[in-house]
Order: sequence, then structure tokens, then C-alpha cells
Amino acid sequence: MKRKGNNSPAPFREKYEKLRNRQKAFHSNLRENRARVRELMKENTAKARAKAKKLMRKISFGIKYTYAMGGRLRNEIVGMLTIYNFGRAVFLHIKRRIRYDPSDEKLYLNTYYPLGKPKGKYKVFIYIHGGGWMGGWPESREAFTTRIATGGYFVASIYYGEAPKYAHPKMIQNIYKAIGYLREHADELNIDMSSIAVGGESAGAHLAAMAACIATNPEYAARFDLDERAKGQKISAAVLNCGVYEMDKVVESGFKRGKIYTQAYCGGTPLDETPQDFRREISPIYWVTSAFPPTYAISAENDKLALLTFDLIDKLMELGVPYVHFHGEGRFAVHAFAITMALKISRRAMKGVREFLKEKL
Repeated sequence: MKRKGNNSPAPFREKYEKLRNRQKAFHSNLRENRARVRELMKENTAKARAKAKKLMRKISFGIKYTYAMGGRLRNEIVGMLTIYNFGRAVFLHIKRRIRYDPSDEKLYLNTYYPLGKPKGKYKVFIYIHGGGWMGGWPESREAFTTRIATGGYFVASIYYGEAPKYAHPKMIQNIYKAIGYLREHADELNIDMSSIAVGGESAGAHLAAMAACIATNPEYAARFDLDERAKGQKISAAVLNCGVYEMDKVVESGFKRGKIYTQAYCGGTPLDETPQDFRREISPIYWVTSAFPPTYAISAENDKLALLTFDLIDKLMELGVPYVHFHGEGRFAVHAFAITMALKISRRAMKGVREFLKEKL
């Protein structure tokens, strides 16, 4: 596959360096603030103070989680009623809240596919919503998922649970339960599960990248207790919108509420207090191989996480993995912009996604 759009080496390196410089400036300011804090805390290092500090961290997590979750819930509701689903496609078969795990009534998936009888079985695109691992619903991503479905695909949009209740590795294992469900019901759904595409935005892109690594790296797959029905599932394409590929860099980026999001994903434990091997496991960039599926990667100029996408593309280039990079620029190029069809820039990204899937799936 040829690299398209803004994928030539010079512009890519120029944008990459610009993002790095912005990150350096952020860290310089952060170091100054931390140095000041250390000066203020040189005294009073008794064990009681250490225990109190640990307790305060737990209390702080609870307060911050509640606040962040409230914000996520508000954004999802407002977004679903307005901009998130603006431009949603119509004239589709839509079935919502299909339970894919009989043991957990909270877990479900929605399906979208064209009206009329297809010539053969539908190709499958699995979508994984974002929301900081703490929120998000398939219903609030229908501008994106229904537009994909109109291209002739069967789209399954998965609700996989929220952190910290469904902390790692439960989310990715739930996604594989959904894949197992689709494989078991492939005939009645008239879908071709021999090879699928996966995609998602933000936290969903992180989980989609993990799924792609599981499908192409046996060492990584062996780390998870995957649904037997889904083991060996082939993934032939990935669509990753403003994703997270190296967890430590979320906190370092200065992304709003990045620390509380990652802490929730880790079950309430601050990321920097988890073992290094654990942090590698939840960072798919360390598990990408030359077998990683061809990727359509979206980044945004005004997204503090944009550098993570550039890092991933750099890795794909190094390994010779085919990719298309859509880097949004301008005032509306914000985090995960491509999920809404209200923006011209999002519709351009969608056109590229459709072309990419037509070639790869």
C-alpha cells in the first residue's frame, strides 16, 4: 500500500519535532513546579506522615474519579444528543444492546449494516469507543459507525465496561468475548469472520491496538485469558483515531485528567506505582511487530496526545508496516475529532477511512 496524504518523510519529521518541542516546554514548567514542592516537603518525613499521605492519595483518587466521571457522563449525554451523532447515516439495519456475555448483563454490542440482501457475507468492522476507559457508549459514536456501515460493512460497536470496575485486563478480554460471540453467530448474522478490521478513538484506539497486537504477536496474546471462540482471530486492518500506545506518555503529555484516567484503568493504582512489566503490557507500542495489520492512523494538531500517534507511525515505518496517516490541522483538529461528521475535516478523514477499508478488508 502506498503512503498517502501527508506521509512524506520531511513534513512528518517537521510535525514530529514540533510536537516534541511543545512537550519539552510543558515538562520544563512541570519540573520547576515539582522542585518547589520538594523544597516545601523536606521536613516532616515520619512514618505517620507517610501513611497519612498514602491514605490521602486514596481519598484523592475517589474524589477525582467522581469528578472526572461526572464530566465524562455529561459530555457523553450532551454529545450523543448533539454533535457526536450529527450526520448519522440512516436506512440501515440497527440492533442495539445485544448481550454477548450471559454472565454480565452490563456488557453489550450494537450492530449496523446496510438494508437489502448482500451478494455474499458482510465484511466485519469492530468499533471500540473511547471515553478515558471510564465512560463512553456505542450509542454516542453512531455518526462514525453508521457511516462505515453504509460502505457495505457489518459494524459491531462494543461496550466493554468502565474502569476501575473493569480494570486491565478485563476490557480487552471482554472485547474478545464479543469477537467470540460474533464468530459463534456468524452464520445467522451472515458475516465473514475469517478476517476483520478493528478501530476506535482515544481509549478505544488503545484497546483496538492491543487487539491488533494480540492477533499478530503470539507472545503478547499468551498474556491474556482470551475467549476460546476468539483465539486466533485474524485482523487485517486497524483504524486508530488519536489513540494511546504508550501509557506512561499519557501522564507526561499533560492531557487533561490523563493521570486519573490511567489510574482508573489500572484499577485505582497510580500508573507510576505499577510494575514496569505491567506498564509495558498495557502499552501496545512495545508489542507491535512487522506483522501488525495495515493501519489508518489519525492525529490532531491540537491534541496533547498527538505525539503518541507519531511515535506509533515511526515504529510502523521502522518495521515496514503499511499505513496511512491523516494529521488534522486547524482550529477544529482536536482530540478524537474524527468521530463527529459535523466537521469538514472529519468528513475528509472518513473518506480516507472508507478508501482504506475498501483496499484492506
